[in-house]
Amino acid sequence: MSLTIVHPTPPFDPRAESMMPGVGGFPPSDRSLFLAGYSELCRVDLSGGRALEICGGFGKLAAGLAENFPNGEVIGLDLYAASGPEIEEKLKHLPNLSYVAGDAFDLSAYAENSFDLVWGQAALHHLAHDPEGLAKQVVRVLKPGGRFVFIFEPMGHNLLVAAIRAVRMAKHELGDESNLYFSQFERMQKMGFAKCEVQIFNFLGYPMKALSDRLGFISNAVQKLDSWLFRAFPKLLRYGANCNVIFTK
Repeated sequence: MSLTIVHPTPPFDPRAESMMPGVGGFPPSDRSLFLAGYSELCRVDLSGGRALEICGGFGKLAAGLAENFPNGEVIGLDLYAASGPEIEEKLKHLPNLSYVAGDAFDLSAYAENSFDLVWGQAALHHLAHDPEGLAKQVVRVLKPGGRFVFIFEPMGHNLLVAAIRAVRMAKHELGDESNLYFSQFERMQKMGFAKCEVQIFNFLGYPMKALSDRLGFISNAVQKLDSWLFRAFPKLLRYGANCNVIFTK
């Protein structure tokens, strides 16, 4: 059992672009990461199927997926159910979308093999105190062949990146940013997943983020340089700052 570690490049699923509002104020330097992650959500045919977002926050990404798959059921789960005028408007026009309050570590309300897709965005590093427990919950409710996807997660193998994050947390510029490691993904995979793919981003992109987010042409150049470095020197994949993770049951 091993992980597949890659750096995805365009073309991405055209439906991913329509889901970009689900990011909110996303950093321009992470655009490719989000497009790659949203493409992974769209790879699951939800026509007549079901999807569950955990730790969904304001619920915009769940709404974007529901819009792209009007014949599939999409549920957004968070400790507090998503609400507000924008959400109420979405619910009026998307009968296949719902929001519930709940705990990602307790999916007992859902039957075994009842979901085609479970996903979270910037969520796993907040749940990393018990990744195996989370994986057990999701394996139970996923159908065979179903996918468990995490988008925009922080990796900790790069010591420079870890140091920058530590300083930013100490200055209260970041909240809980627990770094993730390949060993955690391997332990989660052992809970019942047939395979796991880790998509790596941001080698030079992270230390240059403050500059590249302000200057689009620099952001594009850094992303292209990162892609070249990852292809030319695959061992650098271990030291990317961010990732998407795709488990398949």
